[in-house]
Amino acid sequence: MKKLISLLVLFLLCGCFPQSYQNIENKFKQDQCFKYHYQLLNKKQKQLYQIIYNIAHTRKQNIYIKEKQIDKVSKIVNAVLKDHPELFYIKEWSLNTNGLFNFEYSMKEKEILKDQKRIKKIVKQLKEDTQDLKSYQKIKYIYDDVITHCKYNEQAKYNQEIISVLINHQSVCSGYAKTMQYLLNQLHFKATFLTGKTIKGRKDKHAINMIKYDNDYYYIDATWGDLVLDDEEIINNNYLMFDSQTMKQMYDLDDHYKITKNDKHTYFKEEGLYFDLYQLNTLKAKINKNQRECYFQFSNEVYNDAKERLTKKGDAYRLIEGVDHIQYITNDQLKTIYLKW
Repeated sequence: MKKLISLLVLFLLCGCFPQSYQNIENKFKQDQCFKYHYQLLNKKQKQLYQIIYNIAHTRKQNIYIKEKQIDKVSKIVNAVLKDHPELFYIKEWSLNTNGLFNFEYSMKEKEILKDQKRIKKIVKQLKEDTQDLKSYQKIKYIYDDVITHCKYNEQAKYNQEIISVLINHQSVCSGYAKTMQYLLNQLHFKATFLTGKTIKGRKDKHAINMIKYDNDYYYIDATWGDLVLDDEEIINNNYLMFDSQTMKQMYDLDDHYKITKNDKHTYFKEEGLYFDLYQLNTLKAKINKNQRECYFQFSNEVYNDAKERLTKKGDAYRLIEGVDHIQYITNDQLKTIYLKW
């Protein structure tokens, strides 16, 4: 009996067991995030996911979990963090051979609460600003807003988290993608965070978003949407609401992803900027000269001819009359042409 009491005291000093699973499950049901990665787990993994989420959410320390294999726990921790961009304060985690689990936090409790309050205020303003917009317009509003108020900076503080974008306004791909995910979720869109590598160039690690929209799936890359041209920041709409076929041309994702069944809600089709015929008058009808820029996307059959006419045969100056200088960016992979004057 004496030995049993000593053992109990040791647990009280060094760590504690999680709440009953029923209590954790009940609290978990209150979580309104789109838990895409959670949905991909089996029953046992989902139970561990809920426990680890509860630890992260409540910021408890020294919790014993049943699973002691670090690779299995790692998969679940990654799923929790990919589904929950609001857990911006988590720095790293540890698990010892006895199953003692801990998160290490990047800031003190007072700082966490302060940043949560600031983020809540930002979300409140976002909801007010977008309340009269249609669904697609809300998505584009968030895309434009994130890009407009953030600069890409690999040295940015907390650059893997939403606070780097929403509060510090400097980030990298993870920060951009988590912020898009978080804000879209706040407006009740089902958006998730996916990671992998870019296919061309250096094959860098990268993060993008997948969003469920009109019972289909589309992709968003706000990082690549943040374009700098001649020291001027430009919103590159090539990377707003593109389909899975386009996505697979650019990224090799590590995460499971969904196939787009119908591409009718891509940016170019939603905006009426996709053309399978090249007619100058039709293009001209889409030009707002005061905006000083325009995007077009063409079908595979038409693109090369459109590119030749607009960039080499002077059609750009017939399209946008009365200007002295027009810059253009062509994307042979996406079949898009960007004009700026």
